Amino acid sequence: MMRTQLPDTALRRTLTPALTTLAALTALTALTGCGLIGPRTYDTDETAIEADSGEEFTLSVPSNASLGERWYVAEPKPAARVLRAAGEDQEGSGSGADGAGGGSQLFRFKAVGRGSTTVRLIHCPVHACIDQGDDSATASPPPPAGSTAAPAASRPTYHTYTVTVK
Repeated sequence: MMRTQLPDTALRRTLTPALTTLAALTALTALTGCGLIGPRTYDTDETAIEADSGEEFTLSVPSNASLGERWYVAEPKPAARVLRAAGEDQEGSGSGADGAGGGSQLFRFKAVGRGSTTVRLIHCPVHACIDQGDDSATASPPPPAGSTAAPAASRPTYHTYTVTVK
């Protein structure tokens, strides 16, 4: 019969903190990946959002700033008693090349009170919207009668999220 010898006390004292740290980092990575820690991010295919009062979340929409694309929060704005805008960021594709795609525009919000509201975002291809300042825009007026209409890909479009705060 073979005997297994346990590591000496010094080796155990060295390994225990390292293994504990590794286990904690593994658990944290798993929780972060599941959206259980940190603000949850919703893409354009997730339009029904539930949040607890005080919770922060992010809306992520595809955007290529190098081509002049931009998203804005459209009118009517979300109910201020339910939801507060908490900032906006642009997340690039990682490429410095002109015309590089794959970026995202991120809108951060904080749930502030119980209720339900909508967030309407307007997607503006280059020259498709009129910037009204304060990070808002409206669709450009339609072309005059008899003129050639812009192709669908260059017209503004709206995307609506319904947010319920518990």
